[in-house]
Amino acid sequence: MLLIFSCTKLDSKRSFSEKIAEVKRLRALERNIEASDSTLIYIEQIQKIIDSDKNLPDSLYIENVFRKGVYHYKKQALDSASYYYHKTVDLVKGPNTRDRNLIYFWNTWILDRSQDRLANVIDVAKKFVKISDEKKHAYGLTIAYNFLEVSYFVLGNYEQAWYYNKKGLEAAKASNNMDMYVVAGNSKARMLYNHFNKKQEAFAFLDSLQVVKTTKKDTRRQYLRQYGTLSFADKNYKKAIKYYDSVIALTKEIESGKNYNLLEGYNNLAESYIELKEYELAERYLDTVSTIIDENSFTEYVSFYNELRFRVNYGKGNSEESLLEEYKALIDRQNKLHEEKIDEELESLKRANEQEKITTAEKNASEQRNIIFISLSVLLGLLVIIVYLFYRQRRLKFQKQDLQMQQRLLRSQMNPHFTFNILSVIQHQVKENQEKAVNYLLKFSRLLRLILENSLHNYVQIEDELESLRKYLELQLIRFPKKFDYTITLENFEEDEFLFIPPMLMQPFIENSIEHGFLGIDYKGNIDIKLRLEDKFIACTIEDNGIGIKETNNTYKKSVSTKLISKFINKTTKSNVQIQNKTNTDASNSGVLVKFLIPYKFSQDD
Repeated sequence: MLLIFSCTKLDSKRSFSEKIAEVKRLRALERNIEASDSTLIYIEQIQKIIDSDKNLPDSLYIENVFRKGVYHYKKQALDSASYYYHKTVDLVKGPNTRDRNLIYFWNTWILDRSQDRLANVIDVAKKFVKISDEKKHAYGLTIAYNFLEVSYFVLGNYEQAWYYNKKGLEAAKASNNMDMYVVAGNSKARMLYNHFNKKQEAFAFLDSLQVVKTTKKDTRRQYLRQYGTLSFADKNYKKAIKYYDSVIALTKEIESGKNYNLLEGYNNLAESYIELKEYELAERYLDTVSTIIDENSFTEYVSFYNELRFRVNYGKGNSEESLLEEYKALIDRQNKLHEEKIDEELESLKRANEQEKITTAEKNASEQRNIIFISLSVLLGLLVIIVYLFYRQRRLKFQKQDLQMQQRLLRSQMNPHFTFNILSVIQHQVKENQEKAVNYLLKFSRLLRLILENSLHNYVQIEDELESLRKYLELQLIRFPKKFDYTITLENFEEDEFLFIPPMLMQPFIENSIEHGFLGIDYKGNIDIKLRLEDKFIACTIEDNGIGIKETNNTYKKSVSTKLISKFINKTTKSNVQIQNKTNTDASNSGVLVKFLIPYKFSQDD
């Protein structure tokens, strides 16, 4: 308290120019260090100087709020970063008179876009457009229009996307930003081809971009990629190959230590050669892909590579045994990469926990050295409160992290039983009906891809989880035709609402019904899945009409998956999973009724 009083008094005696100079000095110190406790100390010291004099410019306060957002972004506290970024742009009033404002809006757009908060992106971009002059801020408007176009395109509002694409092209031309002009031009050609069915006009516009002089190699790469993509869609595979070859050559010049665009380029080449039935060439490019895949490669690109590899083997007419072995190898490889990624994340989390313990110990030691300036009675009272709150918070945090580790390990694997059974069915279908086997394999591949993608997040949109569940049930129906029916009922919300739930909570209970509940029955089984939105949770009931829980086959009590899920549900909702044998309440009614609560969020952030 004495130190704070002294600093405030000192600030009040400084002249206006001295305060400005001190703010600049502290800001330089803050910018030159990594995000740490010292960073916040400098930011708070700057805030005290700003609060001490109302005559200081508002831009200093706005910049300080923004620096708090930058600090939290570097610490990967994205919700806090988003809060301060949005507070910054809210403080910016029109008209737009500072070039620095574009930095504030840009960082806010990027963070919102990375978290799929498209409504926020649109609102912030529209504000920038509203306060900015078309001539003075043509460069910034080009970027704002691009974010608006992309957001409306993702939302499926192609008319609005087309409008902002036109505005972006005009702004890019006005600011002489030819790189952004080509980027916007690529989008225009794509919309002309795919959404307005003006194919000739799309290629004509791409041809006009050929002579536009750009400064960045990546702009040229994007242009060539777009031309190749539309040529492929137009079934002009040889022309597509020509452009894909150019994309790869440019990508090798641009990328260093990355494989994102290179992986996509080789996949595109292989797909084009498959369409031309030149399987040897396609296989050669896929062999190249296999050498650059690592644990950091995009899941979507790796899954596509696996699908192309199978199509090559099928096209070459390999025997069903080699096809099956190849696909098993692809699944093993993808699971291994996925496990390596999870192991890396868990190891990083472990190191972060250890470092935080060290930092906490150092901070406590520092506090203990300073308590000699405070009276013993006040010290004891404050110390008891601080220690209690601090360790309570630490304990809850470590419990949550431990729970998330268990949850990720559970989600990182598909049931080996199910995978083996699926592959057995595939092997049988290859012998009986190869076309049906290919279709079955593709469905299984898509389910596997969806499960792996969902497992990378602690929360996924409920629409994606239900899609995964339906694909799983469809595969089981192919395996057990006419064995059962199923229904999924949402009582008081829509499937496409922005609700996010932990993945893979319902699937093990449904699998119990199929694998054990319907074992040996001579009638058609039925599974009813009902979800009801409540204040804090989603109430889930899963009911079947199978044989129920038998003393000799108590799968629900023995399943590791259901035990881990029950533990997770208990810790996150403070309630238990209820598993009831329906015959206990009604002797004429067979089957099992499962009830539990599912936690949900309004964003994917955990």
